[in-house]
Amino acid sequence: MTNLQDPYGQDPFSYDPLGRVPVEPPAEPEVFPEALEPPPRPAVNTFATLSLVYAFVFAPAGAILGHLGLSQIRRTGQQGRERALLGLTLSYAFIALAVVGLVVWATFAATSSNQTATPTAATTAPPSPTVSPNDLAQLLPGLADVRNITGDHNLAVGQTWDRVGRHETEGSIDRAECWGSIGAGTPDAYNVEAVFGYRASEFSDTRDPQNPMQVIAGVAAFRDAPAAQTQLTNLLSGWRQCGGTDVKLALPSGQILTFSLSLPTDAGNGITSMDVATKGLVQRHSVRAIAAKANVVIDLDLSYVASGSSTTDRPKQAAGIANFILGKIPG
Repeated sequence: MTNLQDPYGQDPFSYDPLGRVPVEPPAEPEVFPEALEPPPRPAVNTFATLSLVYAFVFAPAGAILGHLGLSQIRRTGQQGRERALLGLTLSYAFIALAVVGLVVWATFAATSSNQTATPTAATTAPPSPTVSPNDLAQLLPGLADVRNITGDHNLAVGQTWDRVGRHETEGSIDRAECWGSIGAGTPDAYNVEAVFGYRASEFSDTRDPQNPMQVIAGVAAFRDAPAAQTQLTNLLSGWRQCGGTDVKLALPSGQILTFSLSLPTDAGNGITSMDVATKGLVQRHSVRAIAAKANVVIDLDLSYVASGSSTTDRPKQAAGIANFILGKIPG
């Protein structure tokens, strides 16, 4: 059916007798929404980053920085919360490990000090003797040694003693503290219970009545050096009390001997000497010499007659024998 208004099939209102083609209005350009730039991401908090770093360098600082970082992140909305939390976790973990390590170290140090206390206490116990009783005889000079030191080749070996003692015929003395001054190895002058061992040897020359000589060299061993020094101190104390005075000895026969004691003299090398003279018709003298080294006390007596020859050398000879013994004591 034909449209009456457009017998040619065209829109009569759009027909143009000149054949012109109607111009369609230009299409409106399609409008696209402008591309929106993404908003800038918040910066990572500096304290959070530093907390993670200092957790490995200095854990306490890392913990402080972590707390500061979390505080700023809550206020500013910055990123880095995870870093701050990780820094805090690592910091407190390292701090805990350090505390545990210090506790273990302190415990170990206390245990070690307790263990070393026992050996220290053990070292304070009395040490073993430097010279044993069995070695005392080896300290004393032999006959050849005494002859060489005194120059008296007529000396002969006499008796020996293995303990401090005084013969019952020696009588009694008016001053007990002077026993150690007039005789070697008398028990009144010694702490007998402290003596660990004793040895004395006698050498005598009686061929010439005008020039007799007798040497008694004795050594006493104690359990330690302090005990020997204590004994030497006691001997010297008696010498100082009696030196410069006269002492009387009553023999069992009723005879009374008077001894004149000189003041103690330093003979060198730790040796102290004293001259003891017997008053009477026979001017008999004795040179006493004492010393101590290690755990040994040296106590010797060199007797002679004043009218004999070379009497001025007797003190040197007594000191020479004492030095010989000192040289053989270890230490």
